[in-house]
Order: sequence, then structure tokens, then C-alpha cells
Amino acid sequence: MTSPCREIEFKFGVRSRRAFEQLVEHLGLPESLLTEGVTQANHFFDSQALCLHKKHFVIRLREQNEKNILTVKGEQAIQQPGTSVLSDRIEEEVVIPRPAAEDLLHGRISPLQAISDHFKDRSASIMQMINTACNDPSLLHIGEFSNVRIHLPPVMLSVANTSEKLEFELDTSTFPDGSVEYEFEIEITEHNNAASIEAALVELFQQAGIKWHPAASKAERFFATLANN
Repeated sequence: MTSPCREIEFKFGVRSRRAFEQLVEHLGLPESLLTEGVTQANHFFDSQALCLHKKHFVIRLREQNEKNILTVKGEQAIQQPGTSVLSDRIEEEVVIPRPAAEDLLHGRISPLQAISDHFKDRSASIMQMINTACNDPSLLHIGEFSNVRIHLPPVMLSVANTSEKLEFELDTSTFPDGSVEYEFEIEITEHNNAASIEAALVELFQQAGIKWHPAASKAERFFATLANN
């Protein structure tokens, strides 16, 4: 059986968009990059009792340009020693046709049916994972938030005794309660030394004068805004 895919990334929250400008300036990149964001609409599906959310699972449909990406995320892995802003969890995703996305959003097909239809040979293991977390087939569209993502060109960062090529994603998220939050995301692989890369990133942000804080997942923040309404 194929091992499930994993999403491993650092999530640095920042107070304002000014931090994006500071990073671009420090890296010597064109300021025009900050005008090239891609807008994403992120839709979430769960039971009325939010049983997936309570088990830290996610079913999400992301609309981005002409793409419609169906994603299933599992529980967070045990935190690696020496890391404080690292997210490591199972993530399976597939691009689905626009008509299928419309059917999902308008309730003509269920999220479980969409998973069965489009994940093909991986659908059985994904369905088992979901049913273990939430044995409720009545999953529905809970809500959405928007995000504008800016992709910076890959940069080489000195890490310990070597260099690593890293890609920074600059996110501006607007949640249902109107709150706006900013963060840097930097994805790595399981073969990278996470603790060393985190230390190098912290040093980079210090040199750029960027103040940051650990950021929870956007899904956690999305559901938190629903709870507060």
C-alpha cells in the first residue's frame, strides 16, 4: 500500500503586510512581486456536530484560478524536537473538474462521494481515515474563507553547514468574521533537517527586522471564527 502524502511546513504569523515588504527587501527581490498574489476560496465540509474538526481532520475544496483542488488532511504528527512552528500532517489532494466542484458546493454530491469518485486507488484508505475520525455520512458545506497567496522565487538559505533552496508563500487570509491575518509558509520534505531550517529562518527574520509568532493552521482559525460568531 502506498504511504499517504504528508504536508510539512513552517507557519510564521506576522502582524501586518509590512513584514512581506521587509522580507522582499531583505532578500533583494523586486517589490513588484507583492502585487502578484493569487486569490483562493477555501470551502470546508464537516458534520453539523463538526466531528472532523474536533478530531483535527479537514475536508477542503480550494478554488484557485481555473483549478478546483479537493484536499483531505489528517491529524498533526508529533512535534519534532527543536521545532515550534512546524506543521506535519497527512495531506491527500486531487484536482477535480469544475462541474464536480459545483456539484459538491451545491450539495448535489456528498464530500464522501467526491472523494470516492476522484481519489481513485487512494479513496479506500482515505475513506477509512475519515470514517475512523467521524462516522457520520451527512457531511455538508460549513463555510469558507478567502486567501491571497504570493509565491516568491526560490531562495538559497544557509542552513548549518550547507544551503537549502526554500520557497516562501506570503498569505493574507480574510475569515468569516472579517478578521485579516498574515503569515509566511515554507514547505519542506521529510528528508530536510527541520530544526536546522527553523533556526536559519528565525535568524533570517531577525536580520530583516520581522517580528513573528507561531501560527495555527488556517482551518483551526476558520473554525474558531465560526465558534465566536
